Amino acid sequence: MRTMMGSLNFIERDSILRPVTGTGFWRRQFAAEVTTSQLGFDLVFGIIGPIMCFVFDPIVFRGGFGGPLAAEYKSYVYLFSGLQLTLLSFWLLARSGFQFWNELAGTGLFLGGLFCFVVGVVLLPFSLMGLILGIGIFGFTPFLTGIVYARNGVRALRSPRTDTSISTRAMIVSLGSLFVIGAPLLLGFVIHLAVENSVDEIINGDVPHASTAAQRMWPLKYFVGIESNKIVTAYEQTSDPARKQLLKSCYQEITGEDIDEHIRIMHD
Repeated sequence: MRTMMGSLNFIERDSILRPVTGTGFWRRQFAAEVTTSQLGFDLVFGIIGPIMCFVFDPIVFRGGFGGPLAAEYKSYVYLFSGLQLTLLSFWLLARSGFQFWNELAGTGLFLGGLFCFVVGVVLLPFSLMGLILGIGIFGFTPFLTGIVYARNGVRALRSPRTDTSISTRAMIVSLGSLFVIGAPLLLGFVIHLAVENSVDEIINGDVPHASTAAQRMWPLKYFVGIESNKIVTAYEQTSDPARKQLLKSCYQEITGEDIDEHIRIMHD
């Protein structure tokens, strides 16, 4: 009995002292030890959550009252987010490995966390207003996703290193930053040029060339942003019924939207 009471007293003292010894909530979130609940949180808000936000996007890149808020940044955000999802997925599967991988994944995920926090702050006024309509909850997802990316980024950067020199780490971190920021920019620029050329061909080309250009754009339709506005302008300006029908058909194939409905929403 005395032994049992002593054990209970030890457990009680340990539970009281634990917060004082540095195991608070935020410290546990960024500690090296990964818990099952943290892994579940990372999967839900680091991978599933962002995908759901893009699918049900109400105002940022699709929809919106009078048009989306940031259609001009659509390609970059999609590509940057896709890279972040890939980095996080590989990190959750492989965890710590070679120093170069740890530094690269850590830098990329940490920058992704900062990016998510910035997006969350920018969308905060719209998220608060959207709560009235029941859709504003998606606007708070970037904050949770930012925690996921930042936490895993910090853990990757804290991984053991074979080369502890500052110059080596600075070089890898610089390369990681350049890759994470520059790769989406470069690829987005290439996609933008391809989309613009196809749109010009749709507007100025004959029926076969316009139809071919629209079909060629199908794989890139998720990256089409403000470029499609040129088709809308051409549709409003032309008085040729055949040309109108062609532009309407191409716009439908590229965006999946009815051009007349799009114009009605813009003018409301």
